[in-house]
Amino acid sequence: MNILLVDDIASNRKLLRVTLEAEGHNTLEAADGVEALQILARETVDAVISDILMPNMDGFRLCREIRKSERLHTLPFIVYTATYTSPDDMKLAQAVGADKYLTKPAPTGTVLNALREVMDRKTARPVPSAPAVEETYVLQQYSQTLVHKLEEKNTKLKDALDKLQRAHEHIVELNSDLERRVQERTAELETANRELSRALTEVKQLNALLPICSYCKKIRDDKDYWQSVEDYISQRTDAKFTHGICPECYEKVVKPDLERFVAGQAGQKG
Repeated sequence: MNILLVDDIASNRKLLRVTLEAEGHNTLEAADGVEALQILARETVDAVISDILMPNMDGFRLCREIRKSERLHTLPFIVYTATYTSPDDMKLAQAVGADKYLTKPAPTGTVLNALREVMDRKTARPVPSAPAVEETYVLQQYSQTLVHKLEEKNTKLKDALDKLQRAHEHIVELNSDLERRVQERTAELETANRELSRALTEVKQLNALLPICSYCKKIRDDKDYWQSVEDYISQRTDAKFTHGICPECYEKVVKPDLERFVAGQAGQKG
């Protein structure tokens, strides 16, 4: 059989094409209802499997146009959709003349069984007649279905926009927190760098080869002046000094001086 596949998504058409050609059928493809009618005008087709939601002309209108055609009115028509799945959608598909209603994705066996079923019922379809009352009813159902679908789409879009807005606000909050942390960390690093620079300067100032007098222990600075160790270090660091006597100096210098002093005092009294 020659089967016309109508779907605006190429991957959907490809999946059906592979399935049907594996069963020995030939396929033709259209991306919407307008293109499908153009193919039907020049090609012999045994059945149509069509999506509903498509640009230019949807599946409902395509089916209605086929049923109104004197030449095509008995052509088997299967609706195959993933978006129009409510009871009202199925009711409208029946009103416009669809033979079978399948929901994507359907198993291969379901599609093939539906195809065999609509082919068996082909000869039972009556000659088309389009009374004004029936046409008006179909148009009303069609309009209601489209309005309902648009309302669903608008609701989904609003929900999606709300989620995006909340996500945006959360991102802005995270960015603000990140900026604050970066500023705090930058300030901490700057303070640490200043302290490190000052420490390095002090180390460099005290890390050179210092000329010290072997007798008085004064230090010669870079201007050739001799200074006490205390003065030299005080000028180059924040260090403060207190004076005391180490045990070695006490034993070698202070204690003998004290003993001599005491002995001298004792001799004067005698």
